[in-house]
Amino acid sequence: MKKLFIIFAISSLCYACNDGDIIVTEFDFEESNLNNCGDPGGYTFFNINNSSAAESISLILTNTEVLFLESGVQEFQLNSSSNTVNYRKFNDDVSDDYFCSNIPPISPTVTLEFLGESGIAELTTIVSKLDNDGLDDEDITSELDTDGDGLLDYFDEDDDGDNVPTLIELGLDFINGIDDEPRDWDDDGTPDYLDKDDDDDGVLTRYEDANGDLDPTNDETQEGSPDYLNDAISNTNPIDQYRLHSYSFISDISLILFDLVLISTDEEIIQETLNMGNQNNVINTTVTETPEFID
Repeated sequence: MKKLFIIFAISSLCYACNDGDIIVTEFDFEESNLNNCGDPGGYTFFNINNSSAAESISLILTNTEVLFLESGVQEFQLNSSSNTVNYRKFNDDVSDDYFCSNIPPISPTVTLEFLGESGIAELTTIVSKLDNDGLDDEDITSELDTDGDGLLDYFDEDDDGDNVPTLIELGLDFINGIDDEPRDWDDDGTPDYLDKDDDDDGVLTRYEDANGDLDPTNDETQEGSPDYLNDAISNTNPIDQYRLHSYSFISDISLILFDLVLISTDEEIIQETLNMGNQNNVINTTVTETPEFID
């Protein structure tokens, strides 16, 4: 838990109230309690503390772009009319519905309120794309796209674009930890999951798909192995089309406010850094798409 100590003041140079007493308050928000709702034009971020006090800190962003789709850091200038921060205390516990309902509830009652006048909001987004293809050590910073299908290898479930998923081409012995290296059926030095002609018969694996269902694993001319792993069979059915791909898409965020100025009727809060917290799985979904084939 991170505790941020704030001094209430009439100005940034005089940290005192009208009667000369210095008032010290404490922001006591769990960083893991950041939450959000809304959509482009009206995203709301909030953190609620109902343990030691009924209070909240919230931020409304009026930007029109869709958030949380790409990794990176975005800065938003805060003011009193848009991209606004609000600190409130209540007479009772407050719930997420207070911020996320189309019609906000009339209770609990606000007992103290400070509105943001200026500052900067820094939103950090970390996006993870996972293909669950059996390769656990893939470099997520690599720009490698072996088959040129627009999906980088680390989230491409068919790295070589031969319509046989990487998880199959690695081989059961590798998946089960028996072999240290992925399967290389034709022993040409290139593992099957990166080899576009797995049996080295001169016909692309993708073309050894007799029934044209984008799945070479179920085409077997001779009993024992599918055609794409049988160098004695070189029938060809040119198919320049990729099968449906899927990958997990997960987005985590953190939100920090800098140089924040909050004001009420006759008091002011100045905070150089206020960590509103972090939220995991803001997006957690499965993306499915058929990559466009480019010769």
